Amino acid sequence: MRKKYEEIADHLELLIFSGKLQIGDRIPSERKLMEQFGAGRSSVREALFALQRKGLLTARPGAAARVSRPTADTMVSELSGPARHLLSRPEGIRYLQDARALLEIGLARKAALHATDDDIAALESALEENRRASDHKTFASTDMMFHYTLAMISRNQIFTSLNMALNEWLAEQRDVSAKAGATFEGVFAEHKAIFDAIAARDAVAAEGAMERHLDSVSRLYWQHTTK
Repeated sequence: MRKKYEEIADHLELLIFSGKLQIGDRIPSERKLMEQFGAGRSSVREALFALQRKGLLTARPGAAARVSRPTADTMVSELSGPARHLLSRPEGIRYLQDARALLEIGLARKAALHATDDDIAALESALEENRRASDHKTFASTDMMFHYTLAMISRNQIFTSLNMALNEWLAEQRDVSAKAGATFEGVFAEHKAIFDAIAARDAVAAEGAMERHLDSVSRLYWQHTTK
């Protein structure tokens, strides 16, 4: 049996997707929703909060909630809770590693096929920042920026949001891999192989370089955690 807040949220969501409520429209007041559904204020507020998390509503203190347009970031943020739960179990970590590999191998191929000269220059700059990093914190941040810059070449907000989220969720891998023997020089060399393949417009080589890089990260992670 559905909870009352779910009934209210589903009703409002249907109004939004059917076009009966447009972007910027005010939704019915809390009192009106309470009367319409025979619900308490807490149920109505829980429904509105659920829609805010989905990016379908925006609400400011003292103002009526209005319909908003969801973004790629709000879509991905909805996955954060389940992702954190998955990270608590070894099989969940493997699922996320596989998801990241599938995404980034595809992004490497896409970049090799479609990157502009400006894209290549931006990726080369990110690679150079990674090379110049002299401590673990800086190297980790430039590592993430290299991968994010690669994702940006796709010009797809969903890919960039997923890339950032997966890299953040699996950030622990960098620390564990370092303890297992990964070096700045080794990781940089893997990044350079990815860049060189993309700059050469070689999609097959780009896919292979990314796959080897992520396989190396995963292998070192599991070597250390299963000791």
